[in-house]
Amino acid sequence: MKLSEINVDNLSQEQITKILFGNARDNGNQGDCIFTFGGRGIERVHKAVELLNLKRANYILFSGGSGYGKYTYPLSWTMRDNALKLNVSEDKILVEDRSNHSKDGAIASLFVLEENFGIHTLKNLLVVSIPWHYRRGMLTLKTYYPKWIKYTWCPANYKQHQPDNWWKYPESYDYVMKEITN
Repeated sequence: MKLSEINVDNLSQEQITKILFGNARDNGNQGDCIFTFGGRGIERVHKAVELLNLKRANYILFSGGSGYGKYTYPLSWTMRDNALKLNVSEDKILVEDRSNHSKDGAIASLFVLEENFGIHTLKNLLVVSIPWHYRRGMLTLKTYYPKWIKYTWCPANYKQHQPDNWWKYPESYDYVMKEITN
């Protein structure tokens, strides 16, 4: 059965959690770059900077545009500015600022990665996003990126968006239910 054929009204909380959050864990691998999907929360920036400070990769790529005009300042610029406030050197930050959603961000970031590294040199990307974005984020990268690239899922620490508590918080519940139905 395909995900698109699932009737979400018949899914349990456990099934929704398994579909969206998967059972992926950060395996501690090194990466060529820290790819950060766009978002407004500072938690993504903190996770990317933590990985950089642990020397698990030498660069951070922040992705995210203005959301079809929803934001006057691209999400990636806000993330970059916050990373700079956390003492990340500007030469360690790459920015993709044209995208409006995950697929756009992945595709537009591919050009940034090619320009800065040469896509043929990449072996592993550390991927940062909100925990429930695992399935869509990873499927997007695996669909549009070369097959030889591996991914290490490094979810940001959103306290109310975890696999063991998302249903307890109305905002998290709404995000997860929107994600599972789209």
